[in-house]
Amino acid sequence: MSKLLLSAAAVAMLSVPAFADDTRCNSPAQSQWMTQADLSAMYAEKGYNVKRIKVENGCYEVKALDADGARVEIYADPMTGEIVKTEADDSDDS
Repeated sequence: MSKLLLSAAAVAMLSVPAFADDTRCNSPAQSQWMTQADLSAMYAEKGYNVKRIKVENGCYEVKALDADGARVEIYADPMTGEIVKTEADDSDDS
């Protein structure tokens, strides 16, 4: 029985990373989204220097510099601009 529990735990642990990067926004048609220009202005008011915005998994993906000059990647709800997820952006394409 303990081998079965250990096997189940190992499988569960292996599957966790697959869900960690699966950020999705549940949003209606793009015609109802806020514009990228409005989103950019919204984040500029919050102190971000927006470099690029694109659509990723139903979210807006915002590549920007924060107030300290660090590169960040923000996943934002396309209807409200609310942050769904944020992480450091180590890519070199800003």
